[in-house]
Amino acid sequence: MMSFLRVPVLTLCLILSLAFMDPSKHSRCSAFSMSMMSATTPKVVPKGSAAKPYEKQKVAVFGAGGYLGGCIYGFLQRAGSLYGTGISGVGGSPRAVVATSAGSVSLNGILSKNFILAQADESFVKLTNMTSVDAIQSRLNGFDAAILGTRFTLEPRPVTLGSYEKSPNDKTMEFYMERPRIATVKGVDDTTYSLQLFNNILQACKSEGLRHLVVIETDSEFDTDTVAGDKYLALLEEVGVPYTYIRPVGSFENLKEYTYAKGVQSTLKITRPTSLEEFQSGSGTLYREDFAAVCVQALLSLDWSDNRVLQVEPVGSLDQEIADRAIPQREWCMNSDSLQELLAVAS
Repeated sequence: MMSFLRVPVLTLCLILSLAFMDPSKHSRCSAFSMSMMSATTPKVVPKGSAAKPYEKQKVAVFGAGGYLGGCIYGFLQRAGSLYGTGISGVGGSPRAVVATSAGSVSLNGILSKNFILAQADESFVKLTNMTSVDAIQSRLNGFDAAILGTRFTLEPRPVTLGSYEKSPNDKTMEFYMERPRIATVKGVDDTTYSLQLFNNILQACKSEGLRHLVVIETDSEFDTDTVAGDKYLALLEEVGVPYTYIRPVGSFENLKEYTYAKGVQSTLKITRPTSLEEFQSGSGTLYREDFAAVCVQALLSLDWSDNRVLQVEPVGSLDQEIADRAIPQREWCMNSDSLQELLAVAS
């Protein structure tokens, strides 16, 4: 009897109320219980940079002057300003690696509009001679990870004075991670030059001892029926830097009037193929902004010591209730928790 009296009064009242509850109300009680269970379910434990948020990782983005690269840079910049991501926002990180001032101007236009007056000054944007592995390596000194595409859009440009020119008339190729959305970019598609850039970046990353690469397969933006991967994966395996290779399944498009406060707008499907035969092609619409968030979340969530190939496919619109449950100023990307769960399952 004495042991029974030790039960707290509030708990005893709850037990008695449940005992005499109207059976018709049991369903509501059950729903309440399930809601409480889901609210207390532990979140997915990150294995990437967010696993040790006090160890700030420096990340470089190659071809950040294009729209996809600019969105990735913007999300990294926001992640670097918040605790819990493990991404550094100081010491020149995140770093945008471009070839000329045109890439810098383009990047800052994207940041100003999509990330609400954000900007990247010359300490964060490095004009680089992309034909020189040594020059690329010097831009990666002290860095931990990099994000790059497989096939770049190239734009003939004069070498920016005061950077790496040898004469006032030197020319080079500005490079963008994929096809830029702006009509003012008169890009060319040179597969040989692009592949050389890709290989130069890999060699520089290896020499500098980077810990992880996020590589985006962008070939489908140039040849819609192309399912690439074999040559790039072979180069990655040869270099030996751990990688996350991400394939978009569908065609890239941009969200209208997008800002970071909108966050992820689509329900995505993320799978992990085990062979080239499982590579898919698709005709759905994959928003660049959503895909950019996947690339950043991969760095936060996934073990940097592993190699993996992921496919990202759009399957519908995100539930609005999910989209409304966070405060934009406190998130590097709204609704990114949904990506964390998808990546945990796929990995």
